[in-house]
Amino acid sequence: MTFFLLLGLVLMAEVAQAVILFTPPLFPDGESQIDCYLVNVSNEVRHVTIEVLNRDGELVREPVVVALDPGTEEVASAPASDKPRYCKFVVDGTRSNVRGSLLVRKPGIGSISALSAQ
Repeated sequence: MTFFLLLGLVLMAEVAQAVILFTPPLFPDGESQIDCYLVNVSNEVRHVTIEVLNRDGELVREPVVVALDPGTEEVASAPASDKPRYCKFVVDGTRSNVRGSLLVRKPGIGSISALSAQ
């Protein structure tokens, strides 16, 4: 019994090292697109997954899975025609290790709206 209790505590400690962040939803239209940006602000490599989701929580594109070096960023994008709404970021670390955001971007104009992940 003690072995299983100890194993459970170890597994819980491992899970505690991952953080999942979500952005609030935004609605792109026309030629605009959603960009889900994540930057590693820690001093260690972070393994991350970036997902672009629709209003039902389903993937609209393949997730971006990458080892993110300190000080670098990665993006997952989806055009308005895919009906994206929000971003999900899974990081092997803590909230303070990364910054995530959702942008709606129009070609030739740039970002027209942005929200922070929480």
